[in-house]
Amino acid sequence: MATPASAATVFTDGFEGDDPDLTVTTLDNWTVTQGVSVDVVGSPNAFTIGITPPASGNVIDLDGTPGPATITSNASLNLGFNAGDLVTFSFDVGGAQRNSVADNFQAILFLDPSKVSGLTGTGLTSTGFGSTANSIFSSVSIPGSTAFTTSSISFIATGAGTIRMAFGTTSADNIGPLLDNVRLDVSAVPEPATWAMMLLGLGFVGGAMRARRRKQNVAVRYA
Repeated sequence: MATPASAATVFTDGFEGDDPDLTVTTLDNWTVTQGVSVDVVGSPNAFTIGITPPASGNVIDLDGTPGPATITSNASLNLGFNAGDLVTFSFDVGGAQRNSVADNFQAILFLDPSKVSGLTGTGLTSTGFGSTANSIFSSVSIPGSTAFTTSSISFIATGAGTIRMAFGTTSADNIGPLLDNVRLDVSAVPEPATWAMMLLGLGFVGGAMRARRRKQNVAVRYA
């Protein structure tokens, strides 16, 4: 996989613009599209939920009061990518931090799966991959005591397209996984010809440096 030449963060949301509350169905950049509601939990809070780095400030409890729910990024954000882009969808997710054995967590990207190549994940979403006719996702079980962990899903786009992000859970006991710091990065990956030119240039530089060292090491002898 080629290293990206340049990266741009096209979306970020730490939910600091959303007021802490229960039974929330609409957020600044998100809408509950399945299920019932989510809770916006602040720090500190009355539920003794520990919000620790990398999370901070407000977090989203995906199993609201009541829950559960799936939140989807608003279409008005107009997020997209081009062929050859490296797309990285990252977030901080942790367990319920309460009396919960484990809860389901789903990180979802609504897009054309035929335009996805080299799907990988990190953190808590390094497994559990699947797809539907209009999405790719990672669905995992997160123990309630799991600390907030920066996790991600990445792929190389084989064609241009649009993208919407979503998170959900099937937990239905008002205690669910916690979410913070959502981010979408789109990086332009150099074309093979660009890499060839870069390598050729490095070769010239390396050759010149070696020639210079040889010249400096030549001893001058007098008859």
